[in-house]
Parts: sequence; structure tokens; C-alpha cells
Amino acid sequence: MRETRIETGWVRGVACGWPSITAFYGIPYAAPPVGGLRWRPPQPAAPWEGVRDCARPSARCPQLGVGKGSFYEREFYPVEEPMDEDCLYLNVWTPAQEKGEKLPVIFWVHGGAFMTGYGHSAHFDGEPFARQGVILVTINYRLNIFAWMTHPQLSAESENHVSGNYGLLDQVAALEWTRRNIAAFGGDPDNITIAGQSAGAMSIQNLLTTPLTEGMVSKAIMQSGGGITPMPDMRFPTLAQAEGRTDLSLLGVSSIAEARALPWQELLKRWIPNMYHPGLTRTPVQDGWVLPDSLDNMARAGNYRHVPCLIGYTSSEGIPAAPSFQAWRELLEKEYGPEKGRAFDELCGGGEGFAAYSREHFTLHCRAAAEGWALLLERQGSGPAYVYCLDRKLPGDDMGPFHAADLWYVFRTLHRCWRPWEKEDFWLAYACNTYWAQFAKTGAPQGGRLPEWTPYTAASPRTMELGADIGMVELPPDPRVEFRKAFLLGEL
Repeated sequence: MRETRIETGWVRGVACGWPSITAFYGIPYAAPPVGGLRWRPPQPAAPWEGVRDCARPSARCPQLGVGKGSFYEREFYPVEEPMDEDCLYLNVWTPAQEKGEKLPVIFWVHGGAFMTGYGHSAHFDGEPFARQGVILVTINYRLNIFAWMTHPQLSAESENHVSGNYGLLDQVAALEWTRRNIAAFGGDPDNITIAGQSAGAMSIQNLLTTPLTEGMVSKAIMQSGGGITPMPDMRFPTLAQAEGRTDLSLLGVSSIAEARALPWQELLKRWIPNMYHPGLTRTPVQDGWVLPDSLDNMARAGNYRHVPCLIGYTSSEGIPAAPSFQAWRELLEKEYGPEKGRAFDELCGGGEGFAAYSREHFTLHCRAAAEGWALLLERQGSGPAYVYCLDRKLPGDDMGPFHAADLWYVFRTLHRCWRPWEKEDFWLAYACNTYWAQFAKTGAPQGGRLPEWTPYTAASPRTMELGADIGMVELPPDPRVEFRKAFLLGEL
């Protein structure tokens, strides 16, 4: 299949290394969110005449990036891709030769702290999934100031009386587009697995939770994020809180009209030095429409898509807890309350143990979030949930199984990385890609010669270890993980 017709016109893709697989890059799923469409919900893409050439991806959404000379630049972003506010495009890799094959689909949402990233970066490639009979869709969506801006003026002009969540609405629009059009690529619109890593995994939690995706999701994969709140500072604010903090003077303007009149380059330039200021929202918000309540409250009430989930983390996520012990203590008190916050602090060793705990905390929180989510699904008759921990120490440096290390294995793109991979890495990449593909096909991550992967349950709390050794293990209990799980499940 090199050409196919979608709702807006004909598209032409390009052959992959495996010639029967076709990649379609840069397909518009919504109108460019520019001018008067900045900070508005995505609008339908315009149709075109003739055949659209989809041989190259679109520009990435305007963003700060990961820092010149940084570890993550070398690891994932060695080339600086073009940026443009006209960024609502997606990519499709398909092995189908005709429209009626009804192949399973993975719909991938990239991470990047809701501020950076794009769907065609080097570590994402759909060919390995397509070789296993699975279609991959990756998307771009609005980020940072372009995605999460809240303001009473924006809410006043909205028919739903809300603002913010534009990036999340882009994800919903891309998922709706996929449902409407994936059959043209040989896909099954009723077998779509939504998947993502880090902020992408938290986006998947949002997509599982928002009422706007009812009937659109068959399975979900969340890598290093998602589940029950993985970190205290990832509890999204209410719209009222966000609007109350919004300070347009940080952007050098006094009205939304003035802000819309700024070229995107200028808006990005003004946002960058103020990106961490509380007066500018940089995450989704509880707006009463897209997200009616907190993700945790909705989860405990059973208000989410009840589908099989695959969820996990790396064993050395490496994201620090807070810039200082005092800031961390304030975060604990806000999260747990004074008494429980002190109890958790004692489990972590107080001030003397802060440095060690800070190195471990995101791994521990992701573990608690994943295991807690699995137990919640079991209690509510949802799921099942399959939990993993990737603990392979990547060759080439001392970073260990760092945050996002699993992407090289899941997408089986080791050949695009600088690292001196060993035979264990190629086997692990085969295993991860196969488990993920089988989960997309059937809802159970089983495959070929690989060890059986069973759901995580109260009676059998077993995690799939993905490393030099691959197999089910029962991890030793950690009192910090148990404390947080009990808190998240409402047992404290």
C-alpha cells in the first residue's frame, strides 16, 4: 500500500527498509492552530486536491528543547529538527496491502514534561511493530505555553467556559482522526491501544479518564508515568487555581488579543525565562469538562475506560525529588498532610536520607503508581494490568536504566543510538517489542519463546523483569512503596 484515500484526500507514503511496509509522514489531523486558532480547541483539517506527498514528517511544535550538550540531547535528539506553530500532524506505519485487513493499532503519545518532544524523533520507528502485524501512529500535539495557557478571557470565549488543555484536546482530536481514518491504512478502529512514556504516559492516563474518549480505547500502555499519581507535583491544578495565578505581564502583554498577535517565535522567547513561574500553567488542568475532577478521584470512583493495561518503569528513573530538603518537606505536607507527611519523611530517613531518597524517589513513585493501579483495576473488576520493571544497565556509560531508556527497546531502534549494544540488548529489544505488539493484538503480552507474563494481582503481586534476565519476579517489599500505595488507594 503506497497510496490511500482518507477523509481529506489522497496520501502517498514511502517504502520502509522492509519493502512491504509503508510509512506516511506528516498527515494533518487538524487545522494549523495559528492566528485566531491559537489557544482554541483543534479544528478540522482542510481537504486537498490531488495526492499529498507524505514522505517527510512535519515540523515539531515550538519548544525549548533538552539543552545543548545535555545527556538527553546526545541520547535522543542529536539533530535539531525544524519548529513551527503549524504542527498538528501525525505519522502512520502500516504493513497492510489493502484496506480491509483490520490490523491492531498502537497510538503513541510522546513524552517531554508537557513542554518538549515530537512524534518522529529518532527513537520512534513503526517498522519493527509493522513487521509484527501492528500499525503504529505517532502524533505531534501542542506543548508548553501553546498547549496549557489558562486565562479568564480564554474561558469567556469558550462555549464550554474553560481554558487550557489544548494539548490534551489535540491528542483527543488525533485519536478521533485515527478512529475515523485508520481503516484506510488497513487498521481496525475498534482495536486501538493508546500508549505513551513519561508525560506521554500521564497523557494516556488523561485519555483513559476524560469523558471525551468514551468508546475509543481498547487497551492502554503507560511507561514511567500514569497509573495513580506517580509524583506529588503531578496533581494537576483546577482551572480556577490556574486562572487565578495567570499573569500575562510575564509575556509582556495585557490581553489575550495581544498575546495572539505575537509571532510564535516571540511568544516562545518570552515564555522560556518564565516557564517555571506559577503564573503560567504548563500542565493539564481540572477544567470540569476535559478533566471533570482529579485523576485520582476519578480512578477511585471507577470513572475511566475499563480496559487492559500494561504499565511499568525503569529501575533507575533518576528524576530528583525536589531542589532541596525543605522544598521536599513542603511537598510532602501538601501531598499527605502534616502527620502522614512526617511519617513518610521518617521512612525516607529525614534530612540525612534525603540525598539517597531523591535519587530513588521517581522509581519508587512509579512503582507505587503502577502496582496501585493494578490493584485498583483488580478491585473494580477492570483490567487486567501487567506490570514491568526494565532494569537493563545500558552499555556505554554509568547512567543505568535511566528515565526513557526503555524506548530504545520497545521501538527496537538500537541501530539509531550511539551505544555499543551487546547481544543481551538485542534480545531484550526483541522481547519488549514482541510483548508490546502481542498486547496490542490480544490484550495479553505473550509471545513465542518469551517467558509467560501474568497480571499483577493481590494474590500474585509479580512484576515482569526486563533486563539481562527476563521473567516474572516478586519484588522485595519496600516500606516507602507500601506507604504510598496505601495512601493512593485510600487505605491510610
